[in-house]
Amino acid sequence: MKNGNAFRTFMDETVHYLSGLKVVVYYAEPIPSATDEKMQAVVARFMRGTAVEQEQFQLALAQEHRSHFGIYGHRAATLAVRQNSRDWLLSGLVGAVISNYIIPPKRNVDVSLAVYHHCAQKIGISPEDLFSEAARYAQPGLAGTLRSFGRRADINLKQFGWQEQKTPEGVRYKFSW
Repeated sequence: MKNGNAFRTFMDETVHYLSGLKVVVYYAEPIPSATDEKMQAVVARFMRGTAVEQEQFQLALAQEHRSHFGIYGHRAATLAVRQNSRDWLLSGLVGAVISNYIIPPKRNVDVSLAVYHHCAQKIGISPEDLFSEAARYAQPGLAGTLRSFGRRADINLKQFGWQEQKTPEGVRYKFSW
């Protein structure tokens, strides 16, 4: 199968998968879950695509599908801290990039980005490097936001409405505004 056809098949399979996935069900799943693993594989395949393929993927997603990537992103950040894994954190941040391809009016993207910045510091990696790498997968407006947010030194969870909770399974991040 030619690469273009393979990527088209990947997009179709992803849209079909996301169409059967309920946001409230995914949100309530334990961390980690089989859905997290599937979403991680989807993000990894997206990242291996060409710029044209990534754009086609973004255009193929309905807004309700983007919500899954937002949920995935914060779940992946949680897994990154629990496992001290840069790969999970980058995958989660790229999930946020997919989720925010189309930014609704009045949405404050910085609120969702604060978790990734915090987690990068927590596991000892440079937020600037992480956000700069994720910016390669973002549309131009969001890419600039990512790069500048990664350079900020004034980020803490509380100022953005987040709490870090200790659970028997490990750390978990909860939005509390």
